[in-house]
Amino acid sequence: MGKVEAIDYGLIRDVVKCQFCGFCESVCPTYNVMRERAFGPRGRINIIREYLNGSVKIGPKAFEGLMTCLNCRACNTQCPAGIRIAEAIHEFKALLLRGVLR
Repeated sequence: MGKVEAIDYGLIRDVVKCQFCGFCESVCPTYNVMRERAFGPRGRINIIREYLNGSVKIGPKAFEGLMTCLNCRACNTQCPAGIRIAEAIHEFKALLLRGVLR
């Protein structure tokens, strides 16, 4: 998939605060069903962070992991760093879809 043009720096600021502690995963409905890192908040944040660093492209597995976030916000309540995880994922999904639909 192509590079996303407009990056929200508020999103970047939140994503880089993640220490990958994993507290968010126990409450994530998709992670609890799929049991794969790309389907949990920590994995999704890692995908976003690596993409923004230019380390990875969004392949089918990463895209599916990001798009399956239910935006239930359960992960937000568990984050000791205070990251609005669901909002960051939702915002990144919107940026990706804008790039795909062009």
